[in-house]
Amino acid sequence: MTRFGLGLLASLLVGCNALVAQTAWPLQASLDTPDGVVGVYLDARGTHLVLGDQDTGGQKDAGAPTINLFSFGGETGRTYNSFVFGLAPPGATQFELDGLEYIGGGVIGGTYVVALKTRDILPQQLVWRFRSSLGAVLKEGSNITP
Repeated sequence: MTRFGLGLLASLLVGCNALVAQTAWPLQASLDTPDGVVGVYLDARGTHLVLGDQDTGGQKDAGAPTINLFSFGGETGRTYNSFVFGLAPPGATQFELDGLEYIGGGVIGGTYVVALKTRDILPQQLVWRFRSSLGAVLKEGSNITP
């Protein structure tokens, strides 16, 4: 598994939608996948990615927007192997990625998560944007955020 974030080698990624998942964590953005619930929540330790029954740990984000990547490598037996997640800028309702097939991306409670089938995604492969409810691009860029 590879973890990238905050400019350090670490493990990140996630998207989002409006599903209300039943987990031990107070998920904000979440997705129901064949591998289980994937979601994001915030607490004093940072932004957390939850994969099924596993909390990947708090990612200290410097402020919205943030782009974090969590990606499994090799044969995992999972349907979704990579996740982009983080904090959306004020007014954003949708997170998008260019050139990658994914599910999720809705902004819930200022957080988002997307799931990708692709394994071993590198931060420099990410080209992203946040949109408002009217479709206006609020922020766009590439790579993860430091």
